[in-house]
Parts: sequence; structure tokens; C-alpha cells
Amino acid sequence: MPNISQKLSDFFKKNLPITQFMEMDVESYDGKTLILHAPLNPNINDKQTAFGGSLYNASVMACWGMAYLKTQEAGIVCNQVVTKACIEYKAPVQGAIRAICQAPDDETIEEFITAFKNKGRARITLQANIECSGRLAVEFEGCYAILKET
Repeated sequence: MPNISQKLSDFFKKNLPITQFMEMDVESYDGKTLILHAPLNPNINDKQTAFGGSLYNASVMACWGMAYLKTQEAGIVCNQVVTKACIEYKAPVQGAIRAICQAPDDETIEEFITAFKNKGRARITLQANIECSGRLAVEFEGCYAILKET
């Protein structure tokens, strides 16, 4: 689905300058898995590993991107925000950042879309992971809301 993932990439570039500073972009999206990629160099800390803020932002954006892509696939125009988030740093990331968000099951997505169509607002909880050297380095969970545009 290169066309729809390009919409996300374009949205990042147009509306979210931090993604440009991080050099973050869509690596891939197949309808079920979204992977965002950011090189280590612009996101490095004093320990020569990925900065915690960059890991947080990549995780937030992977889940935000999944919600965005699912609304785009459903033809929904809305405002979208993260309303709650929790992150656990389990190991340092010593290379490029790859934030991976798996779509929830089809039933959860359908409930999310239907709630928006019926009420003009909806929430969904999404998770993202970042791995390094085959080990889980970051676990993230966020709640995202979509609202009718005003």
C-alpha cells in the first residue's frame, strides 16, 4: 500500500517538523504492520545510543500513524490526538530506530471506525515496540482519539 503510506509520510513532512529533525519516515506499511525508521545520528545521546525522547517520539508516531492510516483507509476525515501514553525502556538502542506498530484485529478496527461514524468520536489503544540486536528495547502503549473536524 505505497500510496496510503506516502500520505502519512507527506503528512509528517508538512505538519510535524520534529519528524524532519529526526529524519524519521515510513519504512513500510502492509495494512497490518507500520514501521517507522529514523537513523541513529540525529537521535544520538551522550552515551552514543538513541535518545529516550527520540524513542518516545518514534513510538508515539508509529501508533499515531497506524490510527491515521486506518482512518484514511476508511475514508474518514478527522482530527486525531494521543490522549494517554506509557513507555518502558528495557535496553539501549545502539543503531537506527525502527518503531513497529501492529494493527489490532479487524474487529477492533471496525469498532473504532463504527464508533466514529455513529458518535463523531472514537478511541483506540495501540502498541509499538522498538528492538535492538534482536532484543526488545522499548515497549509503548498509547490511547488515540479521533474527533470530527471543527
